[in-house]
Amino acid sequence: MQLSFGDYNEGYGAELLCPNCGFNYLHHDKVEVFECGEDANHGMHVTIADGKSVMDTSLIGNPSRRRHGLNIHLWCEGCSAKSVLSISQHKGVTLVDLNYSETTDET
Repeated sequence: MQLSFGDYNEGYGAELLCPNCGFNYLHHDKVEVFECGEDANHGMHVTIADGKSVMDTSLIGNPSRRRHGLNIHLWCEGCSAKSVLSISQHKGVTLVDLNYSETTDET
């Protein structure tokens, strides 16, 4: 999905906009880090959420098919949509994507 940003402010950055409604109040509530060797079946997967971290060796959910990856789970204050900002590596290139997943009725 195409990333959408508000205005860029030097030293502060740009606001990431919700892929569902375009609102700028996105909150991250879970972060996943995937560390692995090239084309590995297992590696290190750390999930940080709810004040704790959990580590395992599963690479399921890694946004990179071949190398390291990062998922930042977001929810929108405006419409309660959930999305995942991912950063991955492929052949020396760093890729950034935003995947819209669902909308809840908690507005």
